Amino acid sequence: MVIKSVIFDCFGVLIMPGRTLLYRSFPEHAIDISDLEHQSDYGMISRTEFNKSIAELVGIAAAEVESRYYDVNIHNSEAIEWVRELKRSGKYKIGLLSNVGRGWLDDFLTEIEQVDLFDEVVLSSDVGLIKPDVDLFKIAAEKLDTQPNECVMIDDLAVNIEGARLADMQGILFATTAQARKEFERIVESSNA
Repeated sequence: MVIKSVIFDCFGVLIMPGRTLLYRSFPEHAIDISDLEHQSDYGMISRTEFNKSIAELVGIAAAEVESRYYDVNIHNSEAIEWVRELKRSGKYKIGLLSNVGRGWLDDFLTEIEQVDLFDEVVLSSDVGLIKPDVDLFKIAAEKLDTQPNECVMIDDLAVNIEGARLADMQGILFATTAQARKEFERIVESSNA
């Protein structure tokens, strides 16, 4: 089986999110924060509603939620450069598959970056499914015009890698860019053997 598509998760792989600080600052509200993030990821609440709900939950201003926890994100330049290399090679279609609410992604990757880096962008809030739902991985493969077994999914959460594998994709649990690249090379070598 030849690998034709590489699909990247956004947060925790390409973008290191400041939102993890929200959980550290308010561990007693972790379950409620997670529930609100899921509602946003599914497209059930807007970004404004999300910020307002978090602010009410933890007792800070909505603008502070945005500035302290969602404006603080770091591009993983090593991983982004790897995406560029893969796309320039012309060997693979490159996808982005992310659990993210409407209106959030553009703050982390501009539209120009999205077009430059990816052949297809699939967001949970646009389709009403979140990873690790097997159907979401199948949608991503279909949008890339490849079969799931021709795809490699790179994600920082084991549960999402399991979902990708259940969808018949190869999966790489991301820890570092160097580690993920090495595993990707191994998968490509074994698929071409």
